[in-house]
Amino acid sequence: MAVQFRLAALGHTMEKGRVLEWFVAEGGTIKEGEPLLSVETDKAAVDVDAPISGVLLRIVGQVDEEYEVGATLAWIGEEGEEVPDTPELTAVATAAAKTISAEKRVTPVARRLAERHGIDADAIDGTGPDGRVTKEDVQRAIDAGPAATGAAAPGGNRFPLTGIQHTAAERLSASWRETPLVTEGIEVDFSACLAARAEKAAAWQEAHDIEPSINDIVLKATAETLKSHMRLNAAYADGAIEQFQEINLGVAVDSEQGLIVPVVHGADRLNIGEIAKATRELGSKAREGKLGLADLEGGTFTVTNLGGFGVDWFTPVLNPPQCAILGVGRVRRVPVVVDDEITVRDIATLVLSFDHRVVDGAPCARFLADLKALIENPSTWLQ
Repeated sequence: MAVQFRLAALGHTMEKGRVLEWFVAEGGTIKEGEPLLSVETDKAAVDVDAPISGVLLRIVGQVDEEYEVGATLAWIGEEGEEVPDTPELTAVATAAAKTISAEKRVTPVARRLAERHGIDADAIDGTGPDGRVTKEDVQRAIDAGPAATGAAAPGGNRFPLTGIQHTAAERLSASWRETPLVTEGIEVDFSACLAARAEKAAAWQEAHDIEPSINDIVLKATAETLKSHMRLNAAYADGAIEQFQEINLGVAVDSEQGLIVPVVHGADRLNIGEIAKATRELGSKAREGKLGLADLEGGTFTVTNLGGFGVDWFTPVLNPPQCAILGVGRVRRVPVVVDDEITVRDIATLVLSFDHRVVDGAPCARFLADLKALIENPSTWLQ
């Protein structure tokens, strides 16, 4: 008997999902546990596995359409089995007829990737089901160079926000309107950290098979400092302050989908090598579009670093509902006065933005002072 495959909640806050791509064509054989389709939630694009083995008798969930949790996305059964005629299927048949009339179909993920690179996706030969242009097809065209991409002519383009970008835009806009945002900054001498990093590089490589970056060191120092400043490890919600017990650090990552903030869970319990491995893995998954909901949920405090882009300092915007975010600027060689003498040191500016409803300026200033002291004296904690 044919069974309905419904859209399940892929996270605690998920109410809707957008179908991005079917990995199996209608009529194809599927195996339990293998990827069946990709769904975009308000937080990430997630591959959904087939719940049972059988034949994909009918696809109901149309690509680039949004559905409520619980909606029927497909029917699965035995080969040749009839699918009950329902109003959902009638609507799907009408939509499919309109879609098939188009010369070429391009998956939403592929079209967005093409738009970011100024490529005419409709000019690319598709290798997906029924000749659909997939993300892989677009990437091959990008790799092949301008002659193969059909680059767009000069002129204005309009790029619709993805579900993730739309949700982020709404939340950040609401945060900016509603949150009494305050920002404090402090200059920190990274000279001792850089020296310790150079000294321990070989040992770290041998022990952890990785060399931690300056950002990894900042993350570790932040997690350690938060242990004694838990008022910043909190959120404002429904007229109350929720102070978190876990220290889960969000790490801002630039990706094809825009800014994504995966989370290093239990950062205060990890050594520097474990933090470095976690950030590399999360960064790779973010850029490849392979982050799962577990990688994105549960953040309690965020660190964002624009130093790699040559930025000295900036005002980071809160990642709601968290009450604080730390911005890290580039480490630069500058002359400073130490013990009444001018010397050259490695200085970076750290900027803390915070929700004044949750925490006041003085506790935040103490947090920055303690973080500065920890970074400038790495011998006591950087192992």
